[in-house]
Amino acid sequence: MKVLTAEDVASVGKENEAAVVIDLSKLLREELNRGCPLGVSRVTDLVYVCGAHALPGAVKALQPGLVVNAAPELPPPPEDYVPRHYVPLLDTPNSDMHPYMESVADLINEVVSRNEIVLVHCVAGVSRSVTLCLAYLIKWQKMTLQDAYHHLKQRRPQIRPNTGFFKQLIKYEERLFGEASVKMVYCEAIDKEIPDVYESDYSGMTWFRQRYGPIENR
Repeated sequence: MKVLTAEDVASVGKENEAAVVIDLSKLLREELNRGCPLGVSRVTDLVYVCGAHALPGAVKALQPGLVVNAAPELPPPPEDYVPRHYVPLLDTPNSDMHPYMESVADLINEVVSRNEIVLVHCVAGVSRSVTLCLAYLIKWQKMTLQDAYHHLKQRRPQIRPNTGFFKQLIKYEERLFGEASVKMVYCEAIDKEIPDVYESDYSGMTWFRQRYGPIENR
């Protein structure tokens, strides 16, 4: 016969209770993005980032002094009389972002210094627009690349500059500060180099590969 302990008695019926899980990261993100239009994330008090789907509502709600368009493949926007700055780059690792990181960071700072809002967008608000926002945070907010990345990821978890852009951001930080806070590392899970700030995203895949071997061989 099993003797029940105090813990056993206290847990009776609890296996049938619905678990209440508080997602603290979601609550923090909602607080950091409070007041943002749907699909828009706050980079700083006056700088916002979004994808193309959120652009019309964002322009209407935020009334930005400048829209930075980093998606040349999109059709021309409807005439809304908002000044636009175009960055003619496709989202590929071979695209050269270097000529634009500095100039766009300076332009954003110029508009922000007038206490006007800047809205930066590409197609998804994940790679090109985020790269430009990170460059701004590095140069004008004096953040390290690592801090800038985590700062923005808290507000927009889907951010994912392609590896080519990240390598260019690393060089940009090195040029400005003399050292880099992010390095490229080999990721066994996908057999490619990635920024070390991406490693946690692949931890599950790496564990699976180490335990069971490459997925493609199964």
